[in-house]
Amino acid sequence: MKALLREYPQAILYSLLVHLALLGLLGFSLDWNIQPPAGPTRPEQAIQAVAVDARRVDQELAALKAAEAEKARAEEARLRRLEEAARAAEERRRAEQRRIAALERQRAEAAKHKAELERRKAEEARRLKALAEKRKAEEARLAEIEARRKAEEAARQRAEAKRKAEAEAKRKAEEAARRKAEQAALQAQLAEEQARLAEIQAQRDRELVDQYVDAIRRKVERNWIQPASSRPGLACEVEVRLIPGGEVLDVRIVQGSGDLAFDRSVEAAVYQASPLPLPEDARLFERFRNLRFRFA
Repeated sequence: MKALLREYPQAILYSLLVHLALLGLLGFSLDWNIQPPAGPTRPEQAIQAVAVDARRVDQELAALKAAEAEKARAEEARLRRLEEAARAAEERRRAEQRRIAALERQRAEAAKHKAELERRKAEEARRLKALAEKRKAEEARLAEIEARRKAEEAARQRAEAKRKAEAEAKRKAEEAARRKAEQAALQAQLAEEQARLAEIQAQRDRELVDQYVDAIRRKVERNWIQPASSRPGLACEVEVRLIPGGEVLDVRIVQGSGDLAFDRSVEAAVYQASPLPLPEDARLFERFRNLRFRFA
């Protein structure tokens, strides 16, 4: 009873007041409406009526306690469901934040790489422009030399009209040979420069291909789910058929690891990573149409 009074004081007090009022009305009704029998009053009847009302009070108190306990349990269950929903929502929010942070890091790396490629391209364009201007200046210089030479030659021809035809022919032959040698030297220099530019472009292509192969390998690794049977040291060689845009057409294990579950998990990771990152330069796609790389 003391515990009930501590937990539900208002309900119990209200119930007691109601029962006391009922008892009062009952007593008042008995005093005025019921004619007492002749003879002395029987006190055991009043004691029995009071005992019956006390049991009813205890029963109602027990029912109130059970109802309040059920209500408290229902409220606790509701609060637990709300807490679990809040925890699940928080986990989803944190997972989304991690995914967004990873995407931002990838975007920043791609932007940095693109900026570096643009810088190199601009430097190469400036160098080619300078070379073209240098070649144009050299041609103008040679043209000026040629014009001056012709003027001097005309003056010599006017001054030496009587020079023998044989000497003139010899001079012209030597001049033609000199021109041919200068032209050959210039063409050789131009061919050497073109070869150097081609080597630079090839080196840039190789670096770009290596970078995108590494990017493909990293994306496959991010989508790889390690099987329970895998162990350290496993590796396999994978051949991937791609189409423009990076979509994966087919995956084939060229050299297996010896663990079938590991090889199948690598195949699944490649499909899951589709589309794979490819260079923007379309002429490099042939190097990725049938791509091989090692997954360890």
